[in-house]
Amino acid sequence: MATLFPTTPATQQSVKPPRIILWKWTLIATGLCVTFLLWECGSGIYQGYRVGDASVHHFHQELNDGKYDQICQEADAAFRESEDHDKLVAFFRGVHSKLGNVTAEKLNNINVNASTSGTRITTSYTTTFTAGTADETFTWAKSGRGLKLLAYDIRSSAFVLQ
Repeated sequence: MATLFPTTPATQQSVKPPRIILWKWTLIATGLCVTFLLWECGSGIYQGYRVGDASVHHFHQELNDGKYDQICQEADAAFRESEDHDKLVAFFRGVHSKLGNVTAEKLNNINVNASTSGTRITTSYTTTFTAGTADETFTWAKSGRGLKLLAYDIRSSAFVLQ
């Protein structure tokens, strides 16, 4: 019997499996990765907000109570070494004597920066004192479960007005 089609030996045949692109699975995996990254960033910012807000409230309580030395002792070593201890205490005493007690605080902005050198949280507040308002910026260094004051900036027109 004769064959109409020439046959090739089995070793020479190359059968390629059909190429299947798993678009659905690729999109699902990408979506899960993006969702995970957004969740991690969002929870980090929320934790930074929660801990930062509590630290600012604690700072204001100590300022209201005249515990300037305790503010310095609880601060980060870099903050304590940035200026002479007596000058830092005099600065906080001057802020408190010029502006009075804190009556309200409103968060304006938060920035969480996590890197290999540590986590820094910067919070900006508009704070109402008994003698006026001020814009405060706190930079905190994460230390264990809490935060330590790394930098403090306060701006108020009450400092320039007599």
